[in-house]
Amino acid sequence: MDGRGLLPGGIAEALKQGSVVVTSNQRAARAIRLEWDRRNRALGLASWSPAAVMSWDTWLADMWQRLLVEGRVTAMRLNRSQELVVWRTILEADEELASLRTVDALAAMAADAWRLICSYDGRLSLQAAIGNSDTRSFQRWSRTFERLCLAEEFITGAQLEDALRVQVERGGTRSVFLGLVADRIALVGFDQMTPSQSRLVEAFRSTGVQVEELRLKLPAQRRLLVEAVDGQEELFLAARWVRRFLEENTGTTVAVIVPALESERREIDRVFREVLAPELEDIRADDHVGPYEFSLGSTLGEAPLVAAAFDLLRWSSEPLPLERVSALLLSPYFAMSRGERNARAEFDAFELRKARMLRPEISLRELVEMMDRSKRKVKFPQVLSTLRAMQRVAGRLQGLDERSHAEWAEKMRELLETAAWGSERGEASVEFQMMLKWESALDELATLDFDGVPVDYAQALAALEGVARLTMFAPESRRAPVQVMGPLEAAGSTFDAVWFSRAGDLTWPMPMVGSSLLPWHLQRELKMPGTDSALDSERAQRITERIAASAGGVVFSYAKESSDGEQRPSPLLTRLNLEAARADELVGEESQRTIVELEDFADAAQVQAPPDRVIRGGAKVLELQAACSFRAFAEKRLWSAEIESIEPGMDARESGTALHKALELFWDGVKTQDNLRSMTMEEREEALAWCVIQALRKATESSATGWDKTYVEVQNERLRRLLSGWLELELERGLPFEVKLSEKEFEDVRVGPLRLSVRMDRVDVVEGGEVLIDYKTGSASPNDWLTQRPNAPQLPLYAILSQADQLQGVAFGLVKAGKDRGLQGYAASDGVLPKPTRLKEAATLEAQVERWREVLAELAEEFHSGEARVSPKTFPGTCAHCGQRILCRLNVSLLEEEEEQEDGFAAEVGRG
Repeated sequence: MDGRGLLPGGIAEALKQGSVVVTSNQRAARAIRLEWDRRNRALGLASWSPAAVMSWDTWLADMWQRLLVEGRVTAMRLNRSQELVVWRTILEADEELASLRTVDALAAMAADAWRLICSYDGRLSLQAAIGNSDTRSFQRWSRTFERLCLAEEFITGAQLEDALRVQVERGGTRSVFLGLVADRIALVGFDQMTPSQSRLVEAFRSTGVQVEELRLKLPAQRRLLVEAVDGQEELFLAARWVRRFLEENTGTTVAVIVPALESERREIDRVFREVLAPELEDIRADDHVGPYEFSLGSTLGEAPLVAAAFDLLRWSSEPLPLERVSALLLSPYFAMSRGERNARAEFDAFELRKARMLRPEISLRELVEMMDRSKRKVKFPQVLSTLRAMQRVAGRLQGLDERSHAEWAEKMRELLETAAWGSERGEASVEFQMMLKWESALDELATLDFDGVPVDYAQALAALEGVARLTMFAPESRRAPVQVMGPLEAAGSTFDAVWFSRAGDLTWPMPMVGSSLLPWHLQRELKMPGTDSALDSERAQRITERIAASAGGVVFSYAKESSDGEQRPSPLLTRLNLEAARADELVGEESQRTIVELEDFADAAQVQAPPDRVIRGGAKVLELQAACSFRAFAEKRLWSAEIESIEPGMDARESGTALHKALELFWDGVKTQDNLRSMTMEEREEALAWCVIQALRKATESSATGWDKTYVEVQNERLRRLLSGWLELELERGLPFEVKLSEKEFEDVRVGPLRLSVRMDRVDVVEGGEVLIDYKTGSASPNDWLTQRPNAPQLPLYAILSQADQLQGVAFGLVKAGKDRGLQGYAASDGVLPKPTRLKEAATLEAQVERWREVLAELAEEFHSGEARVSPKTFPGTCAHCGQRILCRLNVSLLEEEEEQEDGFAAEVGRG
């Protein structure tokens, strides 16, 4: 074996002759260097010189750095972050932009426009071009930018090609420019060079340097075109074809090329995981060991490890949202030890998330205090000790004044080290690669001291976040047999086979757009992308033909049905003379699944009876049992609880509690309807206002900012208005009443075999007996009590616990705005309730109470006996908001179908 087959298209020969190989992208450069090493190893060589292979941008930067070291030039090359600082400085000084909250996005747009105008040699033409207000603004900014760079001796990456060309034309030493003593340059993977690239290449040629463009082309074996019904089927076809190809051709490499890869990455990963690596469906599996990998990285700031670092750094100076603090407590990247994992999760679920706050955010100090008060603190000493250490470091940071970015970078390293930030998986992990990338981001932060302007901590942290957004991270290639990439990333590489997906006329070529900051006629004159459809088609045609020649076997596919309508094959495929193929020819028939007999399973396991003790919140037990036996069993026997969501302000439960408390305080003082009638309007409003203030005392005490105080004031006014209207209704009740009990708790009452603890909202004494009232702020109907499985069994439960001969009525007290406000329920005689609901089956309220006694006793017996069948009362309503869907055996997709049908119906009604 001579090893030549490991490097395509004469690249090996070019490297042997001492050429510098320059690629169009970083991926191709890495791949060629790796293949060069593999080739030499296969040839049996004991040592060899590293391959002189680099991407175009790296090559330019290397040449400029060498010129700078040699003293031939003096301008410092700005990196991307430094360039954005200069643009932001210019934009922030523009009075016309004073109304903008931040100029960061505009600075990025200006930098992109500058890069475009430099690449297409349009700097001189720009100032004379006529345009709109946006383009005139950019002309003004670019003039300032050039003057500033000239005065400070800065140069941007976009200007390197032109600056290097000038140096070449002035007679610079060739070895300095090439980075090696060499007379040849080999260009690989360039579909089309920009004018500034072409001019630099011609400048080298004029000095006698041999510049050749290597076209990688493999002999065609089969070039196929396959049609899929829709995009989903197309992905599954690609995955099944790849699997079949690898099974038949071991040791090969397949490229799956997708134009809009970034937007489809999640779906591709899902399909490929299912078809190529079903073992990765195991939640414990390592995601980074599969047979496929994406060449497209993501921004460093999106990585969970880095997101945790930013949370820790922010936390040192300001409170964090509770959701982020919760994520940190559960994160393996923050002071995590196996022994504390469960205790931290319990603290998060049962203490942190239940610590209701108006604005759900918590400072480092407040969390330390909360953990110190926790009964669980003995179970997580490490994280508590770490938090205290962080608090000390954060205290020192807050006392510091403005300083350099480099100093802040060291302070951030100190804080993260104190926080025990990092991965437990070892140095070979992807997380370790992320940490190295993070270190390089901190080093880049230090380069922002180029302008000598000190900053405070918040500014340094914002700058670091900007660096992370600009930094792309992709794990080192595992040389997986399946490479998923975009069309441009595939430039400069060859494969054993290629599948090009989304090759329909609506999806390929992808639309290109120019810059809104550059005059349109100038962009068209300079032939920039997105200005001439014919030129754009030519560019896309070259890319298509390059991909078709990058492997012996190539398959192009498209979906007949797309989200934008029906489509045909892209016209760019016409010149390729593709052979039409059927899907079953490419992937074969799906393997026949083994049919097994279904086993009947009696869902009637015997469960031990619950302990003979009082169950708190007893009415909820019966309500859950009526809704679904399994839900009651999961929540009240297994104690399975849904993690509570954290939202700003008071949730529905807190608002209801405040309402109950205000009414309790009011009636404890007023007692009777006669006393209410004897009060003047001012006296009533004054008493009510005091009760509302007391009911909201907890929220008032937790107010820490002006926003909190204003929010409580709004809630105070809302609740006062709501209850004022309710009291007007109480005045209109026919029979005089006295409030006998308000928010009365009964610790131990028996319903069937269960001992329950219940709380009655209110018991009124009227002529002939008592009326039971249950306050509701939402929708409720007495008809919900008349089934074998009542939706809200609180009042029926209270009714069976009362004295039958004294019960005159049971009613919902609907305390809300609008026409539905009032007392709705059943009465034993006329006048007890303003508008009583008519009983349907039972002739009297007493008979209905006996019926309730039977129903509730039956529900209590079911719960006590361990009845735990999945039996929702109504589907999908009962299941829609159930927190136990992860445990039960319900097919959740049915809920999604039901929701889609409801959404479709609502849309039809809206159009109607």
